[in-house]
Amino acid sequence: MTDFKPDLAIFGISKIDDGYIYIIEDRGRYKIGKTTDAKTRTRAAKTWLPDMRLMGIKPFWNVSKVERMLHEGFCRGWYYGEWFEFEDEDYKETLLDGFIAFSDEDRDINSVNFIYWFNGEGMAEFSIERARQHLSLPKFVKQESNTQKNKHEK
Repeated sequence: MTDFKPDLAIFGISKIDDGYIYIIEDRGRYKIGKTTDAKTRTRAAKTWLPDMRLMGIKPFWNVSKVERMLHEGFCRGWYYGEWFEFEDEDYKETLLDGFIAFSDEDRDINSVNFIYWFNGEGMAEFSIERARQHLSLPKFVKQESNTQKNKHEK
């Protein structure tokens, strides 16, 4: 753990909407969600998905925005709601390896590092395309989802 504290203002990050982003896996599908209470959410998830595996739960500022950006950035794997299914192993690894690398404790550094990760892994291009098309996030992920396209082709 480092003592370095980034100047969040330089990155346009406000200390608002604090919470946690989590990823759980159940039967090969991944839920990307948010919560304000990590322990309660994990316990609750176990009741409705007893076989689920918690892949990670990480603190962020602007957690609602981060969650939307993740849904947008991984839209090609969108399955339903907040659930994703990855036919491409590399695409899945980009999500899981990148997410697991975030700190379990440092909300500030996670919020800064998320900007680099989102832009560096090509996720930002989906944001640009969605804005260009003037689509809502639900319409955009449905349109871009390889999982949904393949389901309709079968």
